[in-house]
Amino acid sequence: MIYSAAQLRIPQLIVALFIFAFASASHSAEDAPVASSSSSITGIIGGDYSTFYAGDRLARMGIVIGAGAIMANTNIDMNIRNWYQDNVRSDRTNSWSSAEESTAALRAKLFGEGKYMVPVALLAASVNYIDTDTAVGNWGANASRAYIVGLPAVWAMQFATGAARPSHNAPSGSAWRPFNNDGYAHGVSGHSFVGAVPFLTIAYMNPDNGWVKYPAYLASMAAGWSRVNDDVHFPSQVILGWYMGWEAVDAVFDHNEKRNGVKIAPMAVYDGFGLTANASW
Repeated sequence: MIYSAAQLRIPQLIVALFIFAFASASHSAEDAPVASSSSSITGIIGGDYSTFYAGDRLARMGIVIGAGAIMANTNIDMNIRNWYQDNVRSDRTNSWSSAEESTAALRAKLFGEGKYMVPVALLAASVNYIDTDTAVGNWGANASRAYIVGLPAVWAMQFATGAARPSHNAPSGSAWRPFNNDGYAHGVSGHSFVGAVPFLTIAYMNPDNGWVKYPAYLASMAAGWSRVNDDVHFPSQVILGWYMGWEAVDAVFDHNEKRNGVKIAPMAVYDGFGLTANASW
């Protein structure tokens, strides 16, 4: 029933995201399209992966994943989960999350549905083939690239951690059981990752507009919150999912900055040497 209800709200989801992107995304050097005359799609994606797996980023990811491991393999996760379920969850929070009886036009969980959000991002990116300077097209291109670079890492981490959901009532709780294959592969929330990317992209496209940036950051946590509210993910799993979304988006915009810079290279001519400058924006 929840799935059927969600299906009915897909047009509203698409309209809401497109309006948000049109209304808020500013045109800056950072919101670069997915392809240009000087770079191919495969070249851009390759650059995104290179940026995502850079040494300093991997070191930072290791620190955050280590903090998540501490939460998951101690009582921290279970204590937070029990406190939320006993003291915070209510019919009102259920109505904003994904409970079946909800009458809300949009539920937070829906923004984390990869089967909807990834096609929405790709559809928006396709606008760039009609007009390469639109807010929606640039938003879709950047969000699509973040999904492409981040999803394989999320899937690998899910398998590597091998953690159970709260609903599994597993004796191990949220503890990691690396590479187990008994159906417990939820140490990183996919919904939290998927739901974070669209709104983090909007935030990054508006670095100087606090009225857009900060609400977008808040909205990026909605899908992850819904998973804690519905008791299908532990807090550490949601935090890691959101964090992987942030790293993926940050890598895309970091790569954009590198592409949009000025490159100076030596040049040799028949009667001497010189420098050549190549600027892109």
